[in-house]
Amino acid sequence: MRRGANRLFQCLPGMALLACLAMLPGFAIQSSTQPDHPPSPSPAKPVIDADGTYHLGNGVTPPKLVYSVDAEFSDAARRKKIGGAVVIGLKVGTDGLPRDVHVVHSAAEGVKPKLRKAASSLDEKALEAARQYRFEPGMYKGKPVPMALTIDVSFNIY
Repeated sequence: MRRGANRLFQCLPGMALLACLAMLPGFAIQSSTQPDHPPSPSPAKPVIDADGTYHLGNGVTPPKLVYSVDAEFSDAARRKKIGGAVVIGLKVGTDGLPRDVHVVHSAAEGVKPKLRKAASSLDEKALEAARQYRFEPGMYKGKPVPMALTIDVSFNIY
């Protein structure tokens, strides 16, 4: 008996026949279910909304703020000594101008009902300032793309 054949008989009871055959010299098992080389990962594509707005990541770089103005306190909020934070949402167009500027989180949220009007005047001041911002647009593969952003505007009383 050949030397490799002896190995066939050395298999443990209950061992599968293919496992025993794999021990023989020169015998190779190739599975048809697994490829010889793993598939190369396809490059991740950017996330794009239905309206064509891109999201950060997967090769998309963010817009850069090149001009901003400080939001001013409203007279009503100053008189009532109300501060707070306003979160503004906007889209930066391919020309770097803000579009669809809106309040995501109001300074009036969590404020007593009698102070809400003064607090919501801070929202208007934050919107007014954000509309004046200018950006270098976000980029994808060297081309400007429209992107959505949020901006935090804080109004602090000292």
